[in-house]
Amino acid sequence: MLPTDWSAPASSVLGRLSDPRIRQYWDPNHVLATRMRSDARSPQPGQDCCMRSGILWDLAAVYPPGATWSDSMPLAVVFNGPVVDVISRVESAMLSGPRTSLLLLPERTDRNPATAAVR
Repeated sequence: MLPTDWSAPASSVLGRLSDPRIRQYWDPNHVLATRMRSDARSPQPGQDCCMRSGILWDLAAVYPPGATWSDSMPLAVVFNGPVVDVISRVESAMLSGPRTSLLLLPERTDRNPATAAVR
């Protein structure tokens, strides 16, 4: 949450990550970030950073194949940031399984993430 984070990232920024498994969310009301924090639990790795005023931000979460979000979010195999600092861990996790998925905070979306399957 930087002073410049008052609007959604431009399409050119979002286009830098073209893997179809990647979902980026612009979360201006912190609904997804709050849920990700409240659903975090062992054995999911804890984040080393990226919390301000109790809100997660600039975080990458990688989920295993077949993970779905039902009553609570699935356990992530990577759950940390800032994104720029965890790229090698994200790449490693994404390469280890053809169906792993990456969720990044921030994409502006009208889709309710609570009903979405993590692909």
